[in-house]
Formats: sequence, structure tokens, C-alpha cells
Amino acid sequence: MRLNQNMESLNVYRNYKKNLTVQAATLNKISTGSKINSAKDNPNKLGVSEGLRMQIRSLQMAEKNIQDGVSMIQATDGALATVNETLSRIKELTVQAGGVQNDGDLEIIQGEINQLKEHIDDTVNNFSFNGVKLLNSENVTNNDFPKYLNHVVGANVKDEVNIPIFNVTTEMLIDSQGNSLKDMDVTNKESLSNNLNIINSAISTLSSVRSKYGAIQNRLETSAENLSGSSLNLESAESRIRDTDIAFEMAEYAKTSILHESSIALMQQTNKFPQDVLRILENLK
Repeated sequence: MRLNQNMESLNVYRNYKKNLTVQAATLNKISTGSKINSAKDNPNKLGVSEGLRMQIRSLQMAEKNIQDGVSMIQATDGALATVNETLSRIKELTVQAGGVQNDGDLEIIQGEINQLKEHIDDTVNNFSFNGVKLLNSENVTNNDFPKYLNHVVGANVKDEVNIPIFNVTTEMLIDSQGNSLKDMDVTNKESLSNNLNIINSAISTLSSVRSKYGAIQNRLETSAENLSGSSLNLESAESRIRDTDIAFEMAEYAKTSILHESSIALMQQTNKFPQDVLRILENLK
């Protein structure tokens, strides 16, 4: 036994402080739901976890980009559907003009066709999605070689889809001879065959444009599903690294609580050791 340094009590106190530290860390993990709350908790796993978090957020933003892209394609297809219906009416009038019609009737038919052509140009020129025009690009002089809009669909370099930008104004809807829908005139009955070629070429071009946008939409929707699955898998991996195992931590907390209480009881006993020495000394004669 020692009077100046009560080694038994100091040793119990050291373990008491150690258990308090462990208990505080356990409470922090339980209250935050995360077992990595600072770099010191697990330096190696912290780097892995932060990398996963950045990739998850990037994938989630890429998925939003894809959803915006799908919305843009859907809006574009709606405008093209309107143009398609108008072209069908123009062909109907063109065939009608090839029947037994007098010059006055042909002028009336041509007048309606002119109005329909203006409707096509107005629809195409005024359509945009968030300021982006996909149907009237002045830089496109040949719809077989459109310009492209790069749309990011992933979290890595080159994860993008090229969305074509066409020009489907009546001036650019042409047949194999270079005759445009804009200049089509049904008042001349001898040009019926030529006019039918023009309108058929215009319908074919528009159908081709719509099919390309439809294929891109299917690709974007498939990419969105893939990103959603990848993001879920990464979240699961990040959860295993960072999230607290509540059952384990509660068991740890219960253990440290018992050790904490037992340490207090032992310190009360060990603090009486010097008094025991005094009692021994008192009995000396």
C-alpha cells in the first residue's frame, strides 16, 4: 500500500476514462447514424466513402439530365406530330388538285396549302425547349448531316449522347431533285407528279427525323434505368462503409455503461486504501 500514490485507484481511474471515451464515441455513432464522423474514426474508409458519395451525387445529377433530355425529345416529337398532320393535309389537297378542277378551285386549294406551309414554318421556328431549338437550325443546310447537341448522361468523361439538330422548315423539306415544299404550286396541273414527289419526300424526311428522336429517347430511358441501378448499388456500398450498425453499438454502449458503473464503485473502494493504512498505523504501539 502507498499513501502518496494510490496506484490501485489511479489504475481504475485510467480504465474509467478509457471507457468514457469509448462510450462517448458510441453515443456519437448512435445519435448521428454514422460510424465515420471525422477523419480520425477511419482515415482509409473515409477516403473510399467520400469517393463513393461524389460518384453517387454525380450519377443522380446525370439521371436528372437524362430526364430533362427525355422531356426535350417528347416535346420535340409533339411539335413534329403537328407538322406530320399538316403534311398529310397538304398531300390530300395535292391529290385533290389533280382531279377535275377549274383554275378558281386550284387557286383556293393553293391558298390553303400556302396557309398550311406557313403553319409548318411557324411551328418549327417558334418551337424551343428551354431556349434550345432542335427543328430550325440555320447552320443545317442538309438534314442528312445535322448538327449535334452534346447531352451528358453519366458521371465520367465521354458519357454523353449526341442529339441531332435538324432544319425541317418548308425550305429544307426537299425532294431528290432539290425542289422544296416551300415552292410547291398546284395551280399547274402538269406539275402533279412533281408535287407528289415533293410532299412524299417531305413526309419521308419528317418520319425519318421522328424515328431518330424516338430511338434516342429509348436510349436515354435505358440509360436512366442503368444509372438508377448503379446509384443504388453504390449507395448500398457506401452504407456498409459509413452507416452505424445500431445493434452492435447498443451492445457496446451497454457494455461500457456496466464498466463505467463498476469503475465508480471500485474507485470508491480503492480511495479507502490510505485510510486503511492509517488504521493500521493507529494500532501500532
